[in-house]
Amino acid sequence: MKEEITFNSKMVLAYDANTRISIPTYDLIFTMVQSYFRAQLDEKAASLLVVGAGGGNELSAWGPYNSKWTFTGVDPSAEMLAMAKNKAVQLGLESRVQLIQGTIDDVRHSDSKYDAASCILVLHFIHDEQEKLKLLRAIKKHLKPGAPFVLVSAYGDLYDAELRNRLNIWKSFFLDVGYESAKVEEMGNTILTKASFISESKIEQLLREAGFTNIGRFHSTGLFGGWICHAE
Repeated sequence: MKEEITFNSKMVLAYDANTRISIPTYDLIFTMVQSYFRAQLDEKAASLLVVGAGGGNELSAWGPYNSKWTFTGVDPSAEMLAMAKNKAVQLGLESRVQLIQGTIDDVRHSDSKYDAASCILVLHFIHDEQEKLKLLRAIKKHLKPGAPFVLVSAYGDLYDAELRNRLNIWKSFFLDVGYESAKVEEMGNTILTKASFISESKIEQLLREAGFTNIGRFHSTGLFGGWICHAE
């Protein structure tokens, strides 16, 4: 799986801060996903695969409140994984967390597949559509039949006014917290060129092709949406 973005320590901190401006409901997403997983897993012991685990936000949101869950997190960024490891240590989760530096291809295949998986704010960093599909197929292969999967990604048609309207709202979040107008315009141009936007229908198509069913969007804020589904 290709890796198309790397982070240094300063970028890690900036990314975490800017994400909460880009997605005002960022922390709520993790709460919603936790409730969804709980409903699907019936409070049993469960193994979760976290794709894009750098930063450790999934660990801190779900680990302390679900003592029967174990986590395998994968991320290509050493700096992001260091942050995730620190959070696991601070929360006393080390015995339930395995962190892997690399991509989904570095996650060992096993007869014991995962009970659930998440891929939050990763897909739009992959520009090639076939690489997006490859990632989703790889995640599906690691899941038990019927296992829930949550995907959160930027989405939209670059040539559609609907996305431009959402971009204007996105810019407003940054203006309201004090960013200079010129900087916000620069950030808007950057996200449109560096993030890979595809339509919601294309995301759902890729999920179906990867082997997921019961696909539905559960959340949308600004430029980002979230989808729930199940592995066939």
